[in-house]
Amino acid sequence: MINIKYSVTFRPDSFVRPDSSRSLRIVVCWKGIRVSTCLPVAVFEDQWDSVSMSARATKAHKNAKAVNEVIYSSRSKMTDIFQAAAIENRIPSRQEVKDALTGRTSEYEEPIAEEPQEPEQPVEETNNTEKSIGEKKDSELQAEESVEQADMKPLHSIRRTITEFVVDQTEERAWVPVTAKKFYTLREDLLKAGLRYVEELDGDGVKKFIKSLGKRNLQNAVLMKKAAHLRWFLNWCYQKGYLDNEDYKRNQPHLKCPQKEVIYLTWEELLQLYYFNYGPHEALERTRDVFCFCAFTGLRFSDAKRLKWANVHDTHIRIVTQKTSDALKIELNKYSRAIIEKYRPQGIYAPEQLVLPAISLQKSNEHLKDCAMLAQIDEMMVRVSYIGNRRIEKNVLKWELITTHCARRTFVVNALRLGIAAEVIMKWTGHSDFKAMKPYVAIVDELKEESMARFDKA
Repeated sequence: MINIKYSVTFRPDSFVRPDSSRSLRIVVCWKGIRVSTCLPVAVFEDQWDSVSMSARATKAHKNAKAVNEVIYSSRSKMTDIFQAAAIENRIPSRQEVKDALTGRTSEYEEPIAEEPQEPEQPVEETNNTEKSIGEKKDSELQAEESVEQADMKPLHSIRRTITEFVVDQTEERAWVPVTAKKFYTLREDLLKAGLRYVEELDGDGVKKFIKSLGKRNLQNAVLMKKAAHLRWFLNWCYQKGYLDNEDYKRNQPHLKCPQKEVIYLTWEELLQLYYFNYGPHEALERTRDVFCFCAFTGLRFSDAKRLKWANVHDTHIRIVTQKTSDALKIELNKYSRAIIEKYRPQGIYAPEQLVLPAISLQKSNEHLKDCAMLAQIDEMMVRVSYIGNRRIEKNVLKWELITTHCARRTFVVNALRLGIAAEVIMKWTGHSDFKAMKPYVAIVDELKEESMARFDKA
């Protein structure tokens, strides 16, 4: 099996149609070969997300689901072609990729050389009785083979079934591309384990998959998450009738996993970061401001990055979240309002203009660690993980663990510490289930116990 590096990108075409839409173009590159063609869907400039390479639903344009289905389907076709080629130790041809994208047959058929035919030998004539017996045996054999073929059920390819699952769930649950990517990763893991068909994923098949993951020295928490994704997929297959029974529920992993620690900034640490002067390092200052805005409003980074001036009002902001499509109204406090005013343009500005100077998620997380380190957020923390039965402890400084999502956790914990009711906080954050708030409530309860203990020392 060879390793083939390839890339698949999507973008609106440069040609603008009379209705202001553009055809969606796919570009596939591998081994110095490039194929570019337009797909049978169109997008509008204001609904296209160039970062996630997907369409967003807007009030004016509601075809996002159809566009994203084509994107998922096209990406899946490319994955199938390149994986099959890698297994067969060959490089896909330009024509093979073009045929798959234009709807022609995308299956590669290896040319079969014609076998030289031997000259026919003279056949000695036999009596009519022997000939009729032979014909009868041949007809009986053909009848048996036809019955066997009729009894055989078609197998469901893991490649295509997971693609169907992703498209189905994206439409039903409004998945974002990041969620879909988790199941495409699951598909790669299943293929690496030597599993090709859904029917192989009975109790023994699941055990084989878990054993394959165990050989990769993955942390137990990661392994359990992958097993949960597989169970989700197989439950869907069972409901669809692709599996005859629930034997796949056997041999589910039961591994040691430490309770997930909530990483957040205390109120003092948050203000320490908020007021820190980064001097000439403007990139760090801008990253800090986006983080603090999320920490004072409870917004996810993905929503803060998309925040437009049309969403900003005098006393609050209104936004429909990208992940869950919740319509939120979040009141502004003096800290979040100050950040907004800092980046308000002078003079006339468009309502569609972005409010905050957010950069990519990866770069933001890199800059955040530098921001927290310079602000001396350096509390020593112990991280515990398990690989199999082996316990691993690692001492790290708090700034090493800071990511964009810590801002949202910081907002929830500090809001609870200030005595704001959990129900009110859930209105701001969009949490629909109190179960998601329990880890934060537990943290605040511990802090309250520590605070009460100070009376004993007085």
